[in-house]
Amino acid sequence: MNQPELWVAAAASCPVLSYFLGRLNRWVGLAAGALGFGFCSLMLAGEISAGAPYLALALWAAAGLAHSVYLNGRAPGAGGSPALAAARARAAELEAELAGIKNETTLNAAGEKRSLAVYSAVKLLSETLEPQAAAKQLGRHLADFFGTEEAALYLAGGTGGEELQLFAQAGRGSSLPALPELLAAAGGWPERAGEFSGVTLAPVSAGGAPLGLIALRGANAESAAHFASEVSYALKRVILFRQVEWLSLTDGLTGLWRRGALDEKVREEIRRASAFKTTLGFMIADIDHFKRLNDTYGHQFGDTVLRRVAQLLRSGVYETDFVGRYGGEEFGIVLPRADSAGLLRKAETMRARIEGEVFSQGLEKVRLTISIGIAHFPKDGRTAEELVAAADKALYAAKESGRNRIVEAGGH
Repeated sequence: MNQPELWVAAAASCPVLSYFLGRLNRWVGLAAGALGFGFCSLMLAGEISAGAPYLALALWAAAGLAHSVYLNGRAPGAGGSPALAAARARAAELEAELAGIKNETTLNAAGEKRSLAVYSAVKLLSETLEPQAAAKQLGRHLADFFGTEEAALYLAGGTGGEELQLFAQAGRGSSLPALPELLAAAGGWPERAGEFSGVTLAPVSAGGAPLGLIALRGANAESAAHFASEVSYALKRVILFRQVEWLSLTDGLTGLWRRGALDEKVREEIRRASAFKTTLGFMIADIDHFKRLNDTYGHQFGDTVLRRVAQLLRSGVYETDFVGRYGGEEFGIVLPRADSAGLLRKAETMRARIEGEVFSQGLEKVRLTISIGIAHFPKDGRTAEELVAAADKALYAAKESGRNRIVEAGGH
């Protein structure tokens, strides 16, 4: 193909160029096609005449350019069509409506999850017979409701005290500041939900009585107050249940543990001592001539003596030791990991303190003594029954040998 033929072919293809450029903008495409045809015509001016062949080529190019403009005017994305503009506007409306529906669905799902969490929490607390076992599940409900793993619930003490105690926490609830720091940041017990030093605190109360405190990060005070309000009466039930449980395990007169709790503690510590190959001491302390004291001064004074002796015994041991009323004027003391020499020193300190105590009855001053029997695990017994029997036998020996003394099992 010679050069004139190439320019003829180029001129004939200008409508095609116009069409493809017109996909971006039909008027730009038209201009490009027309300029291209004009340039090709200029290059052919010296080769062809203005006769019929050129006229046919010009008509072809004009028709092609017009057709490309028409096609691009109908193509998707081309401007200037009222119908297309309306379709775009409708599409934008539908897209916005769909986004709104999605947002509403998300909010409804979140609200449903929160409602389910608070319902589950109330149901759990209202039905449980084992509050401590329910506390772990409650931690998960706290996380679901507030959408955070940093949440904790403190309850007023249900074990003989009114101080707040940690009851339940979400996964990372332990990362929160300690309770004294939280209360210090709030300036004491908060009257209403609020944020203090980056931590939201919400008091829990029922009938005007404070029951507990919710502490968390990542939630607003309003939602915390709502949750506190919803679970308040269920938590009141838990507190009452724990108080009843505590009262069933403690002696009403002395505040010490009852015989059943004492026996269970002996069994528990024997299992622990067996597992870790440690020692265990058990004492039985008995007030000497207590019946004579009751007959002489009356049972009311006898009760006063029992309460004071219980206080002296409890103050004479570590917090990890366990003091209970064994029955009547007898007291049992469980001392984990105590060796023989340490046990004797502790028993002697108790005996001396009670001997030196003065009990007042009117104008009279009354002094008392106690006798103590001691048994060691595993030397004197490998079961709770054997250990208690050995201590009881040692106590009997202390009584028989004159009272106001300490006797070890196996040493009499």
